[in-house]
Amino acid sequence: MLMRTLSLILSTGLAFAASAFPVLTYSTYLRDSFTPKAIAVDSSGNIYVAGNVIVDPATSQTTVLVVKLNPQASQYLYVRYLGGSVGDYANAIAVDGTGNAYVAGSTASPDFPVAGGGNLGTAPAGRSGARSFVAKLDANGELVFSDLLGGSAASAALAVAVNAAGQILVSGTSVSSGFPSTPGAYSVNNTANHPYLLELDPTGTKTVFSATGIGGSAIALGSSGNIYVAGTTFLLDYPTTPGAYQTALPAFLTCGISVVCMTSSQGSNQYVTKVDPTGSKLIYSTAVSGTGNTTNAGLAVDSAGNVYLTGFAGPAYPFTVAPPGISTFSDAIGVMPALPFLSKLDPLGQTLLFSVPVGGVGVQADASGAVYVGGGVGSPQLAMYIVPANIPALAGVPSQCLPNNLTIRSSAYVSQIDSTSGNVLGSQFIGGSTLTTSAVALSGSTLWLAGATDLPDFLFTPNALTLPNFGPGRLAGAYLGAVDFSQPQPPAGTPQIGCIVDAADLAAAGPVARYQLLSIFGSGLGPAAAASAADNSTITLAGVSVSFGSDSAPLLYASSTQINFAVPLVPYNQSSTLMRLTVNGVTAPPRQLPLTYANPSLFLNIPQTYPSSGNSPGFVAVALNADGSLNSSTNPAQLGSAVSVFVNGLTPDPQIAGAPLQLYTNNGWSVTNIVQATPFVLRVDLRVPSPLVNNVSCSLSRCAVGFTIYDVSYPGSVGQLDSSDAEAFGGVVYVNRSQ
Repeated sequence: MLMRTLSLILSTGLAFAASAFPVLTYSTYLRDSFTPKAIAVDSSGNIYVAGNVIVDPATSQTTVLVVKLNPQASQYLYVRYLGGSVGDYANAIAVDGTGNAYVAGSTASPDFPVAGGGNLGTAPAGRSGARSFVAKLDANGELVFSDLLGGSAASAALAVAVNAAGQILVSGTSVSSGFPSTPGAYSVNNTANHPYLLELDPTGTKTVFSATGIGGSAIALGSSGNIYVAGTTFLLDYPTTPGAYQTALPAFLTCGISVVCMTSSQGSNQYVTKVDPTGSKLIYSTAVSGTGNTTNAGLAVDSAGNVYLTGFAGPAYPFTVAPPGISTFSDAIGVMPALPFLSKLDPLGQTLLFSVPVGGVGVQADASGAVYVGGGVGSPQLAMYIVPANIPALAGVPSQCLPNNLTIRSSAYVSQIDSTSGNVLGSQFIGGSTLTTSAVALSGSTLWLAGATDLPDFLFTPNALTLPNFGPGRLAGAYLGAVDFSQPQPPAGTPQIGCIVDAADLAAAGPVARYQLLSIFGSGLGPAAAASAADNSTITLAGVSVSFGSDSAPLLYASSTQINFAVPLVPYNQSSTLMRLTVNGVTAPPRQLPLTYANPSLFLNIPQTYPSSGNSPGFVAVALNADGSLNSSTNPAQLGSAVSVFVNGLTPDPQIAGAPLQLYTNNGWSVTNIVQATPFVLRVDLRVPSPLVNNVSCSLSRCAVGFTIYDVSYPGSVGQLDSSDAEAFGGVVYVNRSQ
């Protein structure tokens, strides 16, 4: 029964057609406690990432962090913190031709370091009165000046740009009334909840103009000096111009995030505005929205003056192609599903040239007429979201790599788009289980992307900057990646890795343990006719081999779309290892895998599709009842009886002496036995409580009841036990409550 059950889990694979042009050239977990918000690249190829870092975990105090890396992202050129004693947040970054970086955001710190610039804003009194700021760092990361903006009005800077003359454009939102405007500039009487757009001279001491009522979360500069801004608003009085594409912002009501809609309010609309260089004249201004929430997350302008907008919207958005059919996952809170979009407006702002469902986070246009977007799919929160397979740019990604609303919550991708037709030229899936893209920046044919993640469980490229060691479990931090769209299409039959997942629960593989079972999904991975190993020591199967440095991995299964294998016993003096997949002498691009001492996970029954009703019990364990039969909703375990579950990533390693397994549970459950079911899989026997303790709310006689297993046996260093830091893993089994 066990081998049939595990065989079923370990041998399921679906074919896909891999995209060929983009190549993932850099991918890493950059640093912990850092949430990137913006990225820029200078003319030399150096990379700048700005975001927020937690400096006091006890109070969650956040400050601004800006890092500069060399063009290969193999070395930090500077690491600069900027902030005061309360809380500071970076939202945007721009770089000029000499490597000066301009960072914009908001601060609630009354002691925010104001230096070198003009006296343009008063110090904030606290979080409710936060102020916009802009700061200039020189090429070495030294502070040239920093300014508070907006006088005494509470506000937040969301976008920044610098023109050829060194003048600095800043845009954002004024939370309160009284944001100052300059004579002749566009303005509104009450600035509360309205955007602003201002320009500073290169020294940061003088306001060239300050306009209110226009602006937003994105700025782009035209070749003739005109300024383009885009953003999102819940108000209906954002200005539009006659003859523009959409002269009235759509009026519609949406519900808040709740199971039952108790209140409703005006939804969000996207807009884009072209402003003359003085900030006084609207050349055009238009909404680009449907009768559903639309959120802008990027703006670009090409050399002809065409505008590109990206973000997320509902199905009523004005797509020029039929949008994907929407099916959703549903959880305890109901958030309306959102589709990514990339929209192109003509230079007059009158015609929507195309609007296609791709991207959603950041857009860049190059001189050759190609457009690049960053995208995300899924949701890192318990929310309703679109099934990712419906997005055309992800049509070639194996289904097992995509978010399933269970073990994989959110993933990232980037795409290259033909600027004439809107067709996708190529996409690169990044993967991960909690990865969200924040921003993208283009350097030649390479698109850099920055994002945030709770887990380092995406594909790593060799020799990338990262932490020296990883443990299992959550570790919030920064992602940095790069995709080169100029690479030639690989020869037919070249193995393409879509993702690497834990074979037990199909969670994206992060730091891996020796003897942990993994699965690779992709294309061209092995023979057309699937092959299974006859033993647990096969290292070449149907022309397939997997190596970790000089160590060969035991193979269990190989097909054209899936490979199952065990991590070999890599020496413990390594914190990471280079994995190479070779198929009939052809090797896929190598991937770096962090190593950890133990990474336990339960074998789960993962549903092929998540129930739309939201009634899934969640992490249902592959479990055997006391009589050896498979535990299920129709065959539950009895109170007080034994159930057996199966664990991956926790096999004792013969390299470590004196480290016996130490597992325990709580809430009335108990571990009664631990058996090595296979060289790579543990069987753990549990006693079901009688009566149940802290039972989940369930009115039925047969319920899915959760349990947690804690492991305190893995070593903090070789030969040393660390019982103070237990690893937790668990799931649910079905129990008969009617006894």
